Amino acid sequence: MSLLVLGLDHRTAPVEMRERLSVERDQLPDALAQLSEYVPQSVIVSTCNRTEVYTYDSDDIDLVGRVGNFLIGYSGVPGAELERHIYQLWEADCVSHLFRMAGGLESMIVGERQILGQVRAAFSVASQAGHVKSPLIRVFHDALRAGRRVHRETNIGQHSRSVSRAAVQLARGLFDRLDNRRALVIGAGDAGRMVARALADAGVRQITVANRTQWRAEELARDLGGVAVPFNEMGSALADADLVISSTGSPGYVVDRAMVSGAMNARTIDAPVMLIDIAVPRDIDPAVADFDNVQLFDIDALSQVAEVSLDGLQGEVGKASKVIDAELSRFSEWWNSSDTMELVVSLRRRADEVRREEVARTLRMMGEDEDGELAERLDAMTNALVKKLLHQPTVQLRSGDNTTDYRVARRLFGQDDNGGKRRGRR
Repeated sequence: MSLLVLGLDHRTAPVEMRERLSVERDQLPDALAQLSEYVPQSVIVSTCNRTEVYTYDSDDIDLVGRVGNFLIGYSGVPGAELERHIYQLWEADCVSHLFRMAGGLESMIVGERQILGQVRAAFSVASQAGHVKSPLIRVFHDALRAGRRVHRETNIGQHSRSVSRAAVQLARGLFDRLDNRRALVIGAGDAGRMVARALADAGVRQITVANRTQWRAEELARDLGGVAVPFNEMGSALADADLVISSTGSPGYVVDRAMVSGAMNARTIDAPVMLIDIAVPRDIDPAVADFDNVQLFDIDALSQVAEVSLDGLQGEVGKASKVIDAELSRFSEWWNSSDTMELVVSLRRRADEVRREEVARTLRMMGEDEDGELAERLDAMTNALVKKLLHQPTVQLRSGDNTTDYRVARRLFGQDDNGGKRRGRR
């Protein structure tokens, strides 16, 4: 049996590739349904910085190929192109990666909290749709537990910036001050709210919010003392803005070349405009960067300003890593126990079947009644013999995470064709 994660992230693929594999939350049920044609159970975690497929299958024949075929079919990315960016992690490495990700240690901005909620949401969607069973359920439950412990027991989140605050920091690099700047926030979802709050905390006093659902824009603007504009009037708001941050998660561009061209022509002052696109798929057409006085940055540019207070961060990363290690040990104890128990039960069941067959055969050869006194004595003697013969192998298998003994035992007792978790796979 095999646990596998196959995916790409900000370290292995640029935003142009990540957006092609991105799966929005409302698309997850359909994507999982398609994936179920390739694997029996799975969870898809898709954020602005990663798309990963976690799966478990008792039959690991061409498991990578099956998940890869899903990704190719769903995204339309050719296999040869996808292979340049994809990574695969098996079993212990898969679990470790998920635990670290839930704790914010695999994020572009180390320690950020949003990923924990994103992992929880991805697991919830897969669970509600019936695509997750044991042991994948246990893997995700324990990963969420590890993530909660990291944020509860360390201060790693206090030392790191969120994506929204990194965007504000990027804006500080262009403008001497922000308190006299006009900002347009496109998108009033979770990311949009975080951006708007970060702008307000940075001193921006004139904030305009645009969102497809107008009441959400009005609610966010009211909370911050800003104003809301209808989504179809966003072009005029863009003409008045010094800073634009977009995070709608729409499947296509919401700010295109024509809109920016019109906005730049309508501007009454000759001042630079900064556009920051933190959405994946991207909200802003990359071609707008060709205009004079327009500076466009996508989410990958935020890695340049995602540095934190290293003195404080390194200590907290160490503490977080210890929490993760403790949770991994806890999970491994359960995993190895369930693994060896499966083998031990199988061995005992098979030994008992052989014992009963041989007792019955012996009784028939002797012409004895299967319910007679001799049958009872033979049954008791052979049962005791089997228990004594299996006692030491059982103790050895249960004594710890001995991968070599486990694999040898499976081969010696002919269990390789009956499944079983294959430890140490890379």
